[in-house]
Amino acid sequence: MASVTDTAGRPDDGSTLRRRSGAVPVAAVPFTVASYERSSDPGRMTTRQLGHLLFITTEAGPRCYTRGPREIARGIRQAEGFFVVAVMGATGAVVRQDGRTTEVPAGAVSFWYTETPHVVDYPDGVDVRVCLVPRRALGVRDEQLARVTATVADAGGPVAVLVAQSLLTLAETAGDCPEPVAGRLARNVTDLVATLVTEQAARDTSATEDSRTEGARHARIREIHAYVDRHLKDPELGPQTIAAAHGISVRSLHKLFEGEGTTVSRLIQRRRLRASAEELTRGDGGDSTVSGVAQRWGFTDPAHFSRLFRASYGISPSRWRDTRGGAERAARRDTPDPVS
Repeated sequence: MASVTDTAGRPDDGSTLRRRSGAVPVAAVPFTVASYERSSDPGRMTTRQLGHLLFITTEAGPRCYTRGPREIARGIRQAEGFFVVAVMGATGAVVRQDGRTTEVPAGAVSFWYTETPHVVDYPDGVDVRVCLVPRRALGVRDEQLARVTATVADAGGPVAVLVAQSLLTLAETAGDCPEPVAGRLARNVTDLVATLVTEQAARDTSATEDSRTEGARHARIREIHAYVDRHLKDPELGPQTIAAAHGISVRSLHKLFEGEGTTVSRLIQRRRLRASAEELTRGDGGDSTVSGVAQRWGFTDPAHFSRLFRASYGISPSRWRDTRGGAERAARRDTPDPVS
């Protein structure tokens, strides 16, 4: 048998946000409901029991449901904690719990837990089917539960699809099941929900670990860039010396740079060419010949250096020195000395 509850609050002419006096008890889990607009539609909440599970269908105008410390304390003698699995209908919601704020789109599966403060806001109207699973029956670790509260399940995951389909069906038919079937079906649904929680918690852990791994990779790459800049003038600088200096294998070093759009050798070559071009422009080195500059920046073969330079800058290093460098030096000569 289904139990139908009128969820409307009484009008309060002093505010556009109406609050129900007291709390609305649903399955001995009190919460406070607020309506954002005046409407002749009171809204409906239908509950159906299936063994130890409770299915609730709610349809109403824009509302916000809050369960804070006061409501939790009020219901502590009446009920145990429930894990809530919700399937959104034509409208979405915003769920806030355990420091997370998650926008849940229409049609998505989301979660929250009744024994820690939370807010479930439906700014576009309420159209939701939820299943309340007793915490003791769920059989998952507390840290797994904490990871999934106020999150959205992977819409493409097969377990999430099964949970959503089961919840939508049982929200309408749970009351029709005979008692022996209801108990067994409730245990099967609970196992399915526990599987989804485990999967969701593992996915969250993996995403966190991937983020940390990516952060560590970028930090290591920055260290290698700085090391290359400090040792550009060393003709022995190369993947082997860099890997040895950072305590990793050459293979690991190359793997680090797979997503950087360049190789370690090309990085060294590009930095050396840039440093050489800057020195040729300034013309302030002890030996400003092309071969002298090339040797200073780790190029042991002047002819090879000239070919690389021309390929990168479009002109020979000597012409670069005579044109860009000459213009730079002339500009410095024409700049008046500062007056004391």
